[in-house]
Amino acid sequence: MKTLTSALTAIVVLAAPLAALAINPQPLPPNQHALNLPGATTIEAPPAGFDPITASDEDLQYHGFPPRPNQTTEPKAYATWAKAMSHSKTRVVPTLEQTTIFHGPANVTKNPKLDASNPTAVESVPTPSGKVSNVTYSSNWSGYVDFSGATSYGSTSYYYLVNTMVVPVAQQAFGACTGGWDWGSEWNGIDGWGSPDVLQAGVEFDAYCSGGYKASYYSAWYEWYPYGEVRISGFPVAAGDDIFVEVWHTTSTQGYAYLVNYNNNQAVEVGFTAYPGYPLRGNSAEWVIERPTVGGSLATLTNYEMIPFWDSYAYTESSVFYDIANGYPIDMTDSTGAVISYPEYIGPEAFVGHVTGSAW
Repeated sequence: MKTLTSALTAIVVLAAPLAALAINPQPLPPNQHALNLPGATTIEAPPAGFDPITASDEDLQYHGFPPRPNQTTEPKAYATWAKAMSHSKTRVVPTLEQTTIFHGPANVTKNPKLDASNPTAVESVPTPSGKVSNVTYSSNWSGYVDFSGATSYGSTSYYYLVNTMVVPVAQQAFGACTGGWDWGSEWNGIDGWGSPDVLQAGVEFDAYCSGGYKASYYSAWYEWYPYGEVRISGFPVAAGDDIFVEVWHTTSTQGYAYLVNYNNNQAVEVGFTAYPGYPLRGNSAEWVIERPTVGGSLATLTNYEMIPFWDSYAYTESSVFYDIANGYPIDMTDSTGAVISYPEYIGPEAFVGHVTGSAW
């Protein structure tokens, strides 16, 4: 295990000099606490008896709870939020770990290899319209993306989005033992399709094999690209856990992530700042399975078999509602153009991610 630890810590180094990290120049409000990375804060648990379901929007914000969907106009989205708040029994104060793992913008590919020798998601993934002509391709993303039409930060920008997802069993391709790590992540976020930043949070699931010895690694994380992934220590996740994720922002440079693990009733809230010069645009919202960039190159995708995403909703600053029925499916391709990960549409707010191709 010492060898595994060394392999992991070898990539956990600062992604940028500390002097370049965004630091809040103003004193923190009394309810906020600075964490161990510059610009990162958290809010500790509310007082005993506090009920987020009946609390005002102002009290929710003060005590570190995420924005609440409109119960009248969007009852399913509200029910998702309320369930997550009811499971927020223990608020974790995390320790953060900066890495050089990057979940960057979508790397869109236009001409994947499509022939009889390469079965793809195109034939097997129905869309809301029953057509497949709107499937898009990326070398690093698979999932769904919505577009708000925003060209700059404003009323049409996405404000927050939510979903719940399962942490998969992380393993390498069947019969393979690469002598190192395969990498994968599941997340939701804002921007990254046609914009250079991504505000996001989710779960990392990695698989190791060397000399027949196998191991896996899981961690919750947040990221505001072009900063790298920040692991959230003290908020444990494991294969099979159901994780609620909500990300939002209060300005174009101040973002937040709130995660709930339904299996242990723990929650964590983190506030963080944008990379200087990369403010939020809010033009896209996405629910993604990704093979991240590690060591400057796209990683080999972990064989995750399948990942359900459900209760996937997004809202703009002007309270316009979106779900994946408004969006576009994304298939992930490898260097040959073969599809290696794709979403199966199962409803207006849900899909199942499947891995294929090089993972098998």
